[in-house]
Amino acid sequence: MTESEFREFLITIGYRYNGKSKTAFNSYEGFHTMIEFNIKEKRYLLSLNSAVNDTGALSAKLKVFAAENKSFITKAVYKNKKIILAVKMTVDSEIDRENLKKAAKFIMELCKSDMMIPVCSVCSKNKKTGLYVVGRSLMPICDRCIKRKRRQYEKRRDMFERKKQNMPAGIAGAFFGAALGASIYILLYQFIPLYGIIGGGISVLCFAGFVITGKRATKLSAVICEIISFLIFIAAEYAALIAETAILIENEGGGIAVTEAIQITNSSFFDWGYLWSVLFEIAIGTAVMMLIGAAYFLKRKYTRPLKISKNVL
Repeated sequence: MTESEFREFLITIGYRYNGKSKTAFNSYEGFHTMIEFNIKEKRYLLSLNSAVNDTGALSAKLKVFAAENKSFITKAVYKNKKIILAVKMTVDSEIDRENLKKAAKFIMELCKSDMMIPVCSVCSKNKKTGLYVVGRSLMPICDRCIKRKRRQYEKRRDMFERKKQNMPAGIAGAFFGAALGASIYILLYQFIPLYGIIGGGISVLCFAGFVITGKRATKLSAVICEIISFLIFIAAEYAALIAETAILIENEGGGIAVTEAIQITNSSFFDWGYLWSVLFEIAIGTAVMMLIGAAYFLKRKYTRPLKISKNVL
Protein backbone atom coordinates (compact mmCIF):
# COMPACT_ATOMS: atom_id res chain seq x y z
CA MET A 1 0.00 0.00 0.00
CA THR A 2 1.01 3.56 -0.57
CA GLU A 3 0.62 5.98 2.34
CA SER A 4 -2.56 7.44 0.85
CA GLU A 5 -4.04 3.94 0.43
CA PHE A 6 -3.02 3.18 4.02
CA ARG A 7 -4.86 6.24 5.29
CA GLU A 8 -8.01 5.31 3.36
CA PHE A 9 -7.84 1.74 4.62
CA LEU A 10 -7.64 2.85 8.28
CA ILE A 11 -11.17 4.22 8.15
CA THR A 12 -12.53 0.75 7.32
CA ILE A 13 -11.08 -0.72 10.55
CA GLY A 14 -12.04 2.21 12.78
CA TYR A 15 -8.65 3.92 13.04
CA ARG A 16 -7.88 7.63 12.78
CA TYR A 17 -4.73 9.06 11.22
CA ASN A 18 -2.50 11.74 12.77
CA GLY A 19 -0.49 13.59 10.14
CA LYS A 20 2.09 15.12 12.51
CA SER A 21 3.29 11.76 13.79
CA LYS A 22 2.27 9.80 10.68
CA THR A 23 0.64 7.31 13.02
CA ALA A 24 -2.87 5.82 13.09
CA PHE A 25 -4.65 5.20 16.37
CA ASN A 26 -7.72 3.54 17.79
CA SER A 27 -9.03 3.95 21.35
CA TYR A 28 -11.06 1.38 23.25
CA GLU A 29 -11.90 1.67 26.97
CA GLY A 30 -8.65 3.46 27.79
CA PHE A 31 -6.47 1.35 25.48
CA HIS A 32 -4.78 3.19 22.61
CA THR A 33 -3.58 0.99 19.75
CA MET A 34 -1.28 2.65 17.23
CA ILE A 35 -0.17 1.67 13.74
CA GLU A 36 2.90 3.21 12.12
CA PHE A 37 3.43 3.09 8.37
CA ASN A 38 7.14 2.64 7.57
CA ILE A 39 7.83 2.40 3.86
CA LYS A 40 11.63 2.43 4.38
CA GLU A 41 11.63 -0.61 6.64
CA LYS A 42 8.84 -2.26 4.61
CA ARG A 43 6.60 -2.89 7.62
CA TYR A 44 3.64 -1.73 9.65
CA LEU A 45 4.22 -1.45 13.40
CA LEU A 46 1.33 -1.99 15.82
CA SER A 47 1.88 -1.00 19.45
CA LEU A 48 -0.13 -0.90 22.66
CA ASN A 49 0.94 0.30 26.12
CA SER A 50 -0.46 -2.00 28.78
CA ALA A 51 0.27 -3.86 31.98
CA VAL A 52 -0.62 -7.55 32.28
CA ASN A 53 -1.58 -9.86 35.11
CA ASP A 54 0.36 -12.77 33.67
CA THR A 55 3.33 -11.89 31.46
CA GLY A 56 3.95 -15.54 30.64
CA ALA A 57 0.42 -16.05 29.37
CA LEU A 58 0.58 -12.96 27.16
CA SER A 59 3.99 -13.94 25.78
CA ALA A 60 2.59 -17.37 24.96
CA LYS A 61 -0.37 -15.80 23.10
CA LEU A 62 1.99 -13.57 21.12
CA LYS A 63 4.22 -16.52 20.29
CA VAL A 64 1.28 -18.60 19.07
CA PHE A 65 -0.10 -15.72 16.98
CA ALA A 66 3.32 -15.11 15.42
CA ALA A 67 3.72 -18.83 14.64
CA GLU A 68 0.26 -19.08 13.06
CA ASN A 69 0.91 -15.99 10.94
CA LYS A 70 4.64 -16.30 10.30
CA SER A 71 4.12 -15.33 6.66
CA PHE A 72 3.56 -11.71 7.66
CA ILE A 73 4.33 -11.28 11.40
CA THR A 74 8.05 -10.51 11.81
CA LYS A 75 7.90 -9.55 15.49
CA ALA A 76 5.46 -10.14 18.33
CA VAL A 77 6.84 -9.14 21.71
CA TYR A 78 5.85 -7.67 25.07
CA LYS A 79 8.58 -5.50 26.56
CA ASN A 80 8.62 -2.57 28.98
CA LYS A 81 4.83 -2.74 29.33
CA LYS A 82 4.35 -2.40 25.59
CA ILE A 83 3.05 -4.88 23.03
CA ILE A 84 4.68 -4.59 19.61
CA LEU A 85 3.59 -6.38 16.44
CA ALA A 86 5.53 -5.90 13.22
CA VAL A 87 3.61 -6.71 10.03
CA LYS A 88 5.63 -7.24 6.86
CA MET A 89 4.68 -5.22 3.79
CA THR A 90 4.07 -6.99 0.50
CA VAL A 91 3.71 -5.78 -3.08
CA ASP A 92 0.00 -6.58 -2.94
CA SER A 93 -2.17 -3.95 -1.23
CA GLU A 94 -5.06 -6.40 -0.73
CA ILE A 95 -2.81 -8.85 1.11
CA ASP A 96 -1.49 -6.01 3.28
CA ARG A 97 -5.06 -5.04 4.16
CA GLU A 98 -5.95 -8.57 5.23
CA ASN A 99 -2.78 -8.96 7.26
CA LEU A 100 -3.33 -5.66 9.05
CA LYS A 101 -6.94 -6.57 9.77
CA LYS A 102 -5.79 -9.82 11.41
CA ALA A 103 -3.16 -8.02 13.50
CA ALA A 104 -5.58 -5.25 14.53
CA LYS A 105 -8.26 -7.83 15.41
CA PHE A 106 -5.77 -9.75 17.55
CA ILE A 107 -4.82 -6.56 19.44
CA MET A 108 -8.49 -5.76 20.01
CA GLU A 109 -9.14 -9.26 21.36
CA LEU A 110 -6.33 -8.73 23.86
CA CYS A 111 -7.87 -5.41 24.92
CA LYS A 112 -11.23 -7.09 25.48
CA SER A 113 -9.72 -9.87 27.56
CA ASP A 114 -9.22 -9.58 31.31
CA MET A 115 -5.48 -10.07 31.20
CA MET A 116 -4.47 -6.44 30.50
CA ILE A 117 -4.98 -2.90 31.77
CA PRO A 118 -4.03 0.31 29.91
CA VAL A 119 -1.10 2.34 31.25
CA CYS A 120 0.59 5.70 30.67
CA SER A 121 3.61 5.42 28.38
CA VAL A 122 5.66 7.67 30.71
CA CYS A 123 4.91 6.54 34.29
CA SER A 124 3.51 3.09 33.31
CA LYS A 125 0.63 3.51 35.78
CA ASN A 126 -2.98 2.61 35.18
CA LYS A 127 -4.42 6.10 34.74
CA LYS A 128 -6.71 7.79 32.28
CA THR A 129 -4.59 8.87 29.33
CA GLY A 130 -4.84 11.16 26.35
CA LEU A 131 -2.87 10.92 23.10
CA TYR A 132 -0.23 13.57 22.52
CA VAL A 133 2.32 14.16 19.78
CA VAL A 134 5.68 14.70 21.48
CA GLY A 135 8.12 15.77 18.78
CA ARG A 136 7.00 13.32 16.09
CA SER A 137 5.91 10.45 18.34
CA LEU A 138 2.31 9.76 19.31
CA MET A 139 2.18 8.77 22.99
CA PRO A 140 -0.57 7.87 25.50
CA ILE A 141 0.16 10.05 28.54
CA CYS A 142 -1.75 10.68 31.76
CA ASP A 143 -2.67 14.18 32.97
CA ARG A 144 0.04 14.32 35.62
CA CYS A 145 2.82 13.29 33.24
CA ILE A 146 1.70 15.63 30.46
CA LYS A 147 1.68 18.57 32.88
CA ARG A 148 5.21 17.69 33.97
CA LYS A 149 6.34 17.34 30.35
CA ARG A 150 4.83 20.72 29.45
CA ARG A 151 6.65 22.37 32.37
CA GLN A 152 9.89 20.77 31.22
CA TYR A 153 9.24 21.91 27.65
CA GLU A 154 8.58 25.50 28.70
CA LYS A 155 11.73 25.55 30.81
CA ARG A 156 13.90 24.09 28.03
CA ARG A 157 12.30 26.37 25.44
CA ASP A 158 13.10 29.45 27.53
CA MET A 159 16.68 28.25 28.01
CA PHE A 160 17.00 27.56 24.29
CA GLU A 161 15.65 30.96 23.29
CA ARG A 162 18.05 32.73 25.66
CA LYS A 163 21.00 30.83 24.28
CA LYS A 164 22.16 32.67 21.15
CA GLN A 165 24.71 31.20 18.80
CA ASN A 166 28.15 32.83 18.65
CA MET A 167 29.43 31.77 15.23
CA PRO A 168 32.95 33.32 15.41
CA ALA A 169 33.59 31.78 18.84
CA GLY A 170 32.14 28.50 17.62
CA ILE A 171 34.46 28.39 14.59
CA ALA A 172 37.45 29.20 16.82
CA GLY A 173 36.42 26.43 19.20
CA ALA A 174 35.97 24.05 16.27
CA PHE A 175 39.50 24.78 15.02
CA PHE A 176 40.92 24.31 18.52
CA GLY A 177 39.08 21.02 19.00
CA ALA A 178 40.12 19.77 15.56
CA ALA A 179 43.74 20.79 16.20
CA LEU A 180 43.70 18.90 19.50
CA GLY A 181 42.30 15.85 17.72
CA ALA A 182 44.97 16.20 15.01
CA SER A 183 47.74 16.23 17.64
CA ILE A 184 46.40 13.01 19.13
CA TYR A 185 46.10 11.52 15.65
CA ILE A 186 49.71 12.35 14.75
CA LEU A 187 50.96 10.92 18.05
CA LEU A 188 49.00 7.66 17.81
CA TYR A 189 49.94 7.24 14.15
CA GLN A 190 53.52 6.53 15.16
CA PHE A 191 52.59 3.57 17.37
CA ILE A 192 49.53 1.83 15.92
CA PRO A 193 48.00 1.41 12.44
CA LEU A 194 45.04 3.78 12.38
CA TYR A 195 43.78 3.33 8.80
CA GLY A 196 42.17 6.75 9.12
CA ILE A 197 39.56 5.55 11.63
CA ILE A 198 40.87 7.71 14.47
CA GLY A 199 40.30 10.65 12.15
CA GLY A 200 36.78 10.47 13.54
CA GLY A 201 38.23 11.75 16.82
CA ILE A 202 39.19 14.97 15.04
CA SER A 203 35.58 15.38 13.98
CA VAL A 204 34.22 14.66 17.48
CA LEU A 205 36.51 17.22 19.11
CA CYS A 206 35.77 19.71 16.34
CA PHE A 207 32.00 19.45 16.91
CA ALA A 208 32.48 19.53 20.68
CA GLY A 209 34.63 22.64 20.40
CA PHE A 210 31.98 24.40 18.34
CA VAL A 211 29.14 23.55 20.73
CA ILE A 212 31.12 24.56 23.83
CA THR A 213 32.15 27.96 22.49
CA GLY A 214 29.38 28.61 19.96
CA LYS A 215 26.62 27.68 22.44
CA ARG A 216 24.02 26.44 19.94
CA ALA A 217 24.11 23.78 17.24
CA THR A 218 22.60 24.48 13.81
CA LYS A 219 22.59 22.95 10.34
CA LEU A 220 25.19 25.50 9.21
CA SER A 221 27.47 24.65 12.12
CA ALA A 222 27.34 20.97 11.11
CA VAL A 223 28.52 21.83 7.59
CA ILE A 224 31.24 24.15 8.90
CA CYS A 225 32.52 21.54 11.35
CA GLU A 226 32.62 18.89 8.62
CA ILE A 227 34.72 21.16 6.39
CA ILE A 228 37.09 22.11 9.22
CA SER A 229 37.41 18.45 10.29
CA PHE A 230 38.26 17.36 6.75
CA LEU A 231 40.90 20.06 6.20
CA ILE A 232 42.53 19.44 9.58
CA PHE A 233 42.42 15.68 8.97
CA ILE A 234 44.27 16.06 5.64
CA ALA A 235 46.89 18.23 7.37
CA ALA A 236 47.16 15.73 10.25
CA GLU A 237 47.61 12.81 7.84
CA TYR A 238 50.38 14.65 5.99
CA ALA A 239 52.10 15.66 9.25
CA ALA A 240 51.83 12.08 10.57
CA LEU A 241 53.51 10.72 7.41
CA ILE A 242 56.33 13.26 7.73
CA ALA A 243 56.78 12.41 11.42
CA GLU A 244 56.87 8.71 10.58
CA THR A 245 59.54 9.28 7.94
CA ALA A 246 61.57 11.52 10.28
CA ILE A 247 61.55 8.81 12.96
CA LEU A 248 62.80 6.23 10.43
CA ILE A 249 65.64 8.55 9.41
CA GLU A 250 66.56 9.15 13.05
CA ASN A 251 66.52 5.42 13.83
CA GLU A 252 68.98 4.84 10.97
CA GLY A 253 71.38 7.35 12.52
CA GLY A 254 70.48 10.28 10.34
CA GLY A 255 69.51 12.54 13.23
CA ILE A 256 66.44 14.75 13.24
CA ALA A 257 65.98 15.88 9.62
CA VAL A 258 62.54 17.40 9.12
CA THR A 259 63.39 18.94 5.74
CA GLU A 260 64.70 15.62 4.44
CA ALA A 261 61.61 13.84 5.81
CA ILE A 262 59.34 16.27 3.96
CA GLN A 263 61.25 15.70 0.70
CA ILE A 264 61.15 11.91 1.05
CA THR A 265 57.44 11.97 1.94
CA ASN A 266 56.61 14.16 -1.06
CA SER A 267 58.61 11.96 -3.42
CA SER A 268 56.87 8.87 -2.01
CA PHE A 269 53.56 10.12 -3.40
CA PHE A 270 54.85 9.19 -6.89
CA ASP A 271 54.80 5.56 -5.75
CA TRP A 272 51.30 4.32 -6.61
CA GLY A 273 51.30 1.74 -3.84
CA TYR A 274 52.19 4.33 -1.21
CA LEU A 275 49.76 6.88 -2.64
CA TRP A 276 46.96 4.30 -2.69
CA SER A 277 47.50 3.42 0.99
CA VAL A 278 47.39 7.13 1.92
CA LEU A 279 44.23 7.72 -0.13
CA PHE A 280 42.68 4.64 1.46
CA GLU A 281 43.33 6.06 4.94
CA ILE A 282 41.91 9.43 3.91
CA ALA A 283 38.81 7.77 2.43
CA ILE A 284 38.12 5.80 5.63
CA GLY A 285 38.75 8.83 7.83
CA THR A 286 36.45 10.97 5.68
CA ALA A 287 33.69 8.34 5.78
CA VAL A 288 33.92 8.12 9.58
CA MET A 289 33.82 11.92 9.89
CA MET A 290 30.77 12.09 7.63
CA LEU A 291 28.97 9.53 9.82
CA ILE A 292 29.82 11.54 12.94
CA GLY A 293 28.60 14.70 11.23
CA ALA A 294 25.34 12.97 10.27
CA ALA A 295 24.86 11.80 13.87
CA TYR A 296 25.53 15.31 15.11
CA PHE A 297 23.10 16.75 12.57
CA LEU A 298 20.37 14.31 13.62
CA LYS A 299 21.03 14.95 17.30
CA ARG A 300 20.74 18.71 16.88
CA LYS A 301 16.95 18.37 16.98
CA TYR A 302 17.34 17.55 20.66
CA THR A 303 18.96 20.92 21.27
CA ARG A 304 15.55 22.38 20.56
CA PRO A 305 12.94 21.05 23.02
CA LEU A 306 10.36 18.68 21.55
CA LYS A 307 6.98 20.31 21.07
CA ILE A 308 3.92 18.76 22.67
CA SER A 309 0.56 18.88 20.90
CA LYS A 310 -2.89 19.08 22.37
CA ASN A 311 -4.77 15.87 23.09
CA VAL A 312 -5.61 14.44 19.65
CA LEU A 313 -8.54 12.31 20.91
